[in-house]
Amino acid sequence: MNDKTDYRVANLQQKEMKLRTVRHEILVSESEKALDLILDAPSPATLIQSFPDQDLYYLMHKIGPYDFIPVLSMATSEQWEYILDVEVWEKDRLDLDRMTKTFDLLFQADPQRLLRWAITEKPDFFEFYLLKNMEIFVREHDDLPPEDFDDYITLDDKFYFRFPDRPGTSGEEDDPPGQGKTGDAGDLIEKMLNAVAQMDLSVFHGLLLETCAVLPAETEEEQFRLKTLRLAEKGFLPTHEAMGIYQPTPLSSLRKRPRDDAFKHAPFDPDIPLPPQFFSRFIKGDDLFVKSLEFFDLDFILCLESELAALINKIISADNIKLQSKEDLERAILKACDYLNLGLEVILKRDLKPERARDIIQEYFLEDIFRTGSRAGIKLKTKALNWFKHSFMNTNNLPLSFLGEDFLGSLGGLFLDRPMYYDNYASGVAYRNFKALSDILSTDRALEQVIALDSVLGKLSVDIKSFKAGILTYKTLILTLWAKDRLHQAQTLEPIDTELFKPFFVALFSPSDADKTHHIPLNDLIIWTCEATGMTETDLPAPFLTVLTDLIHELETEYDSVTPENIDPRFIPHFLLQKKKKK
Repeated sequence: MNDKTDYRVANLQQKEMKLRTVRHEILVSESEKALDLILDAPSPATLIQSFPDQDLYYLMHKIGPYDFIPVLSMATSEQWEYILDVEVWEKDRLDLDRMTKTFDLLFQADPQRLLRWAITEKPDFFEFYLLKNMEIFVREHDDLPPEDFDDYITLDDKFYFRFPDRPGTSGEEDDPPGQGKTGDAGDLIEKMLNAVAQMDLSVFHGLLLETCAVLPAETEEEQFRLKTLRLAEKGFLPTHEAMGIYQPTPLSSLRKRPRDDAFKHAPFDPDIPLPPQFFSRFIKGDDLFVKSLEFFDLDFILCLESELAALINKIISADNIKLQSKEDLERAILKACDYLNLGLEVILKRDLKPERARDIIQEYFLEDIFRTGSRAGIKLKTKALNWFKHSFMNTNNLPLSFLGEDFLGSLGGLFLDRPMYYDNYASGVAYRNFKALSDILSTDRALEQVIALDSVLGKLSVDIKSFKAGILTYKTLILTLWAKDRLHQAQTLEPIDTELFKPFFVALFSPSDADKTHHIPLNDLIIWTCEATGMTETDLPAPFLTVLTDLIHELETEYDSVTPENIDPRFIPHFLLQKKKKK
């Protein structure tokens, strides 16, 4: 008996491994080739139904929903249900337009099967959709037809229905050429009801009678509960639970994997749902996490795929990512890989070798490594928020733009709901996930400079309300007050007359006696800062001195070639200047 059982499991395992290879080739192929590989397979229905729900959903958006109709016609009802669960909900409310488009796809795939399944397995869900889009009138044998009879449709002179609020969404971007009004619920429902009546008129009567009795609020709430349970079984937890994936985990609290043979079992169990594979094609690059995957055997990789799939699903739920395109999936996958890489670097610190990363993954669960990466970003965010509460900027109601472009970018990324790294389009985007320890360190340096700058500015005796014109940043504040002091003017933020400013500008670029080169005197700016704040040079924080150094270098780069005669307030944004009005 055991031999027979083992033999059957071995056959199932061999069959599944072959299907797995085919599925992986389909997932990594271009959309047209992927569709051909599916439809040209020896047993396309068996292949399609072997896909995990998430993989099939990914393929639908990759290939295109309407090109995918032949595949949907061979998918299982459970796969259809998953597509409905992730497509038609907007948080806890059903999106009627998305319901129309999804029902239209499934109706074109297999009309009779969809109607039988919807009426027998999901009657409340289907009847809710009908009720929200149509009005029903049941005429008794001695009743007159409805007053506005022309607006109603009837198939038997007993049940009348109409669609008073047809949205008419033709021309939407999702509607492919030649598909007509896919967003018109009235057209779709009329086709569906005609099909039901042709299949069984008594079922048609019962459907319309039950639709009249639906309680929309209670039905939607119950459908949401059932959808949440189904998705939770696949790792899509409710948002309030999934957010725990970002809970900071200190290194001392990391859970260790059990020290047994958990990863030496057979790579296939027919009683356990298969993990999706769609994310595997997006795991690429030369970072520590990706390199470490090359050191694992197949059995352990299969286990990691299950862990990684569950992790990605939690990210999708926690971030409320609406899965309507493959780009949405890619975003969640990228975040998982980035945070895992960051978590590995935080744990390993300086010993960033793939072999060491492999050991860490074998020792700790991926979810805890992810949380370790999340903790690094949250610590910076907490540090920034605690500083900002009592900062000079907040006290004076100054916007973040006061910090200038670079500091604004770094701080703005930390103040997001999920802290992000300010990349300044180096990789094509302004913000991206923290993915390396260097990202954390560079952002922390920027934050330290901002905190030091803010603390020094808080010691200046300056009336922010005296600012009336121009753009106020920390650069214009410091440099304008410095210039005014050296020009013996009042320490306010009113603009300096251009003619009065020229002698100061000339002095900035006067060659020093030592090397006869044009260098702005940093020491004089430091001296003025000490005079204005009452601090000594040794009291000035080192990060603040770095800010001043960078500011002087910026002035040299921008204005070294500008002659005093060409000074124009419009092109000297580092100072608050104005031209004297002619009488």
